[in-house]
Amino acid sequence: MTTAYDFSLVKTYLHISPEGVEHVLDEMPAVDFYRIERLQEMMDKAGAIVQATDRLLAGSFIGTSLCNLCVTKLIFMAMYGKVLDLPLTNLSFQIDYEEGHGHPHFGYRINEVLTRDIPAESGDAFVKADWERFMVEDVTPAVEAIAEAADMKPEIIWAQFGGNAGYVKDFVRKMELPAEFKARFDHHFQLLSEAIEAEAFNRKRNPFQWKPRYVDNPYQAGEQWPMKSGCCQYDRREGGTKCFTCPRMSPAEREQELQRIQAAALV
Repeated sequence: MTTAYDFSLVKTYLHISPEGVEHVLDEMPAVDFYRIERLQEMMDKAGAIVQATDRLLAGSFIGTSLCNLCVTKLIFMAMYGKVLDLPLTNLSFQIDYEEGHGHPHFGYRINEVLTRDIPAESGDAFVKADWERFMVEDVTPAVEAIAEAADMKPEIIWAQFGGNAGYVKDFVRKMELPAEFKARFDHHFQLLSEAIEAEAFNRKRNPFQWKPRYVDNPYQAGEQWPMKSGCCQYDRREGGTKCFTCPRMSPAEREQELQRIQAAALV
């Protein structure tokens, strides 16, 4: 009998599920990340919607969708104590876009839901081996292929992984979820960020290691926002500007943006 798994959380926030996204602008087998012309076609189609000035914006968001796959695996471990197998060969990459509803989202349809139980003994070693295989065989080659297609450095993509996953960790901490779920999520997040060697990512350090920095919330005095761990390239649009939490924004630029926000609030 097939086990029914609840994908509602990751479908809503990460656009990953067996059903796929609701408004498919375009899709392809995820292994087509290695077909540069097809991938560039997807980038150009998504970039045109947001008036991107080059492929870096689409490359950034497509690249970080791979981080969402990692987060999905973390959530599954926390919910079910199982490893969810998400090799690129079992996924379809999709652009989710509905006319008049802002910018596109990037997600995945899981062709077949495949899971493995985490053993009671040597469970961490089992999970660590799965992470290493997933990174070496799927995530790292895909990040590098996406970066090549967008004519960008892989580091631009990797730099965002720590912050993106950290936001989810903070989201889980604040949600009303069972204590067991939160404990398992924290445990497996620590395993991913601390136990997986940098070589699995072809980097000098594990990209999931990230120490948050904060800026004052420009809309609510006394609150703070975590800065992103890497720039998402959202300013690479016609008339585009950096996000207020962008690590590339200088103090002078942030002060100027703060004054603009405050002035607009008085109108």
